[in-house]
Amino acid sequence: MFDELERLREEKGLFDLLMYYHERGAVDRQVWQDRLAEMEGVSPRELVKLHGELLAYGWLEQNTGLTPVLRPGAAASCYRITTAGIRALKQVRTQEVQTV
Repeated sequence: MFDELERLREEKGLFDLLMYYHERGAVDRQVWQDRLAEMEGVSPRELVKLHGELLAYGWLEQNTGLTPVLRPGAAASCYRITTAGIRALKQVRTQEVQTV
């Protein structure tokens, strides 16, 4: 059986990407965030897969229709963390503290 939380714990890139959107949504989770286009240690192809994985788990949601600002080469205002994403981060962090 596949465990998404285990995957989040084990895959640093996945965790870091979800944390990126969590940190940007800390003040107001309802605000759409620009898509992260580059991440240290992660190839562009892998970053696309990580975004897709977060969407598939329901930890990110995507804004595909109403982007207020269009900029060449950028995906503006297209992602934000979901309540389930915040919960997943909290569960992973709590388990890390308990095992230490």
